[in-house]
Amino acid sequence: MRAATPASAASVSPVQGSYTEPVGGPPRLRRFSWRWWAHSWRDRPLWMLLPATLALLLISIAPVLLMVWLSFLNLTVSTLRQFVTAPFYGLQNFVDAFTEPSSLGVTLGWSIFISFAFSLMATVLTAPIGLIAAMSVHNRFNGRGLVRAIYLLPYIIPGIVTALMARIVFMNNSGLVDKVLGGLGLISHNTYWLLGPHAFWAMELTELWSSWPFIYLMALAGLQAIPIEQLESSALDGAGAWQRLRHIVLPQLSNVLKLAVLLATLYHFANFTLVFVMFGSPPPAGAEVLPISMYYNAFDFFNFGLAAAIAVITVIILIIPGYVYLRSARLAKMEA
Repeated sequence: MRAATPASAASVSPVQGSYTEPVGGPPRLRRFSWRWWAHSWRDRPLWMLLPATLALLLISIAPVLLMVWLSFLNLTVSTLRQFVTAPFYGLQNFVDAFTEPSSLGVTLGWSIFISFAFSLMATVLTAPIGLIAAMSVHNRFNGRGLVRAIYLLPYIIPGIVTALMARIVFMNNSGLVDKVLGGLGLISHNTYWLLGPHAFWAMELTELWSSWPFIYLMALAGLQAIPIEQLESSALDGAGAWQRLRHIVLPQLSNVLKLAVLLATLYHFANFTLVFVMFGSPPPAGAEVLPISMYYNAFDFFNFGLAAAIAVITVIILIIPGYVYLRSARLAKMEA
């Protein structure tokens, strides 16, 4: 038998676990060519994402970049014709936002405080309400579908309708709130809810009523994903309702509740419709949240550069909790 030539030896399949270097040494890197790239791209399904990517760039990314650019310009009603070629203002818009008060005497720092207080209080109060409501309709009983539908009523009513209803309910002397609380002796019958320091609480109560079903929906979806066998076996082992809630239900609902709390907080923070429709123009100083401050600087005083600076600050504030949540979720997934 003659000895195998190098070419024939290379054609023999190697033994598993061994390594044979290909004939001619290691392969060289292929030079980049547009023709080769186009040919390989045609064989991939990723090109189907190209229209959605272009739409995302056009609808989302481009306005954000334009907003950032406008925040560095001195773009007012006198320089609006120049638009992109308006005088460069640097960081002065951001300085003016924190130092110069608005027409209501509210600075940007106070607007940020009002927005944080409004959104965090709404989330803290609606989270337990939504969780209790979800647990109350999780198990089967007669009329459960009707109760679930009633729970959703505040959520499906449009925000403009909710704000208009709240404007009627909180009217002084003739509103439902004044009549009920005044009849109980808790407040005066002629309390001004839509003006002065009580405006914040009128806004907060309206937001609580309209937004708690969101937490309810998220918690109900999480409850339905928990296997019923776990609850039944724990009940057979002698676990009470509180023990099942603490050791089985809440740990498995933690991720859902974290996401629900994050989304609800961001929604409260950026809620513009409620304040704008409920209080009219201009709103009380206690209700000047960041979206309202941005709107009046842009469309009442025509200081578009200052409004863009407030918008940039708002976007940064909204990005931070989202990044923290995604980072914590990623770390939790890696540890698991």
